Amino acid sequence: MDVCFVDDSNQRTPWRQGMGPLVAAGAVIVPGDQVKELEAALGALCATAGFPRGEEFKWHPARGSWMHKGLVEGAREQFFLDVVALLAGAGAKAVIVIEDEDRNPAIFESESAADDVTALLLERINSELNGRRVDGVIVVDRPGGHRPQEDKFLATSLDLIAKGTRFVKFDRIALNVLSTDSKMVRCLQAADLVTSSVTALVAGEDRFSPPIFVAIHPMFPRDFGRIGGLGLKIHPDFRYANLYHWLLGDSHFVRYQSGYPLPFKSRPYAIDALTP
Repeated sequence: MDVCFVDDSNQRTPWRQGMGPLVAAGAVIVPGDQVKELEAALGALCATAGFPRGEEFKWHPARGSWMHKGLVEGAREQFFLDVVALLAGAGAKAVIVIEDEDRNPAIFESESAADDVTALLLERINSELNGRRVDGVIVVDRPGGHRPQEDKFLATSLDLIAKGTRFVKFDRIALNVLSTDSKMVRCLQAADLVTSSVTALVAGEDRFSPPIFVAIHPMFPRDFGRIGGLGLKIHPDFRYANLYHWLLGDSHFVRYQSGYPLPFKSRPYAIDALTP
């Protein structure tokens, strides 16, 4: 049974020209027999880097944390690359969903962009598990706010998993979403790193995220020779499909097993990833 560590904070981020505010959620999917060893290896890496006991690592470390001042510039980049290398060595896969909050949701029933990215992420997690022919459990960072907010989030997740969506029945998810504090689980911290760095790059950040994205790129699930829509979903992707070409190297946009050559001349970012 695989374990899916989800960064489902529905984080919002600054966005590139031509896009609205972006909402994102993502996961690293780890083979069950690799979880214990990976968690220990991440812990050892943190100890070697100098992290105080119990302090988590994040893409955006909080001001006042040890990481904010104690791990900077090249040392921080190398640490992030080492984290991604450990994930890749364990056979982990990365699945990220990013949505333009100014656009209509992909799933009509979604009440918000945050709900929409959660449902889209669960669809892709289930599809990846189905491709491996294994079941999985989902572990998320404890939602912010008080206990009632956490209970509401978990109840909503249970309802979503039970009902499925119009396109996917969540038949590979063994249990309702499990919640814990990310400070206690290094693999959840790794999910934050993967999700946040990929989202930063899609949003147009070009200083820190590119080398991390290059390292994550082989971890994206792919099919029909493409990653877009599978390992990385940018909604609405019929509008933003050209970003799959420039950022991921996809040669075609695939919809219903039909392929359309990229870039689309009539869509945003037809010239490059910077020109909407």
